[in-house]
Amino acid sequence: MSEYFPYLIVAGFATMLTRFLPYWIFKRKSENRALAHLQKNSGLMIMAILTIYSLKATGFMLNSVGFFMIICLALTFILHKLKHNFLLSITAPTILYMILLRIF
Repeated sequence: MSEYFPYLIVAGFATMLTRFLPYWIFKRKSENRALAHLQKNSGLMIMAILTIYSLKATGFMLNSVGFFMIICLALTFILHKLKHNFLLSITAPTILYMILLRIF
């Protein structure tokens, strides 16, 4: 394990750099209206794509897993309407889904 630690550190640093570098480079707001619209609504678009992909992949199974998916999907929409926080809207239903899968 210890021989892999330097590689993990470098990989972690490279991952963080690729995540944060665009924000550091493009700090200023864009004057382009289309780009400003994408910046404002990108979280919602990502959530919609992930929702469609997950529902397509499972095919709305009519068992307990499908029921758990519907519950967590409803929780996602409710949390987003109430809090308008993408991080909360994604993590809370994911945690609930994992708990439901382990319990039942």
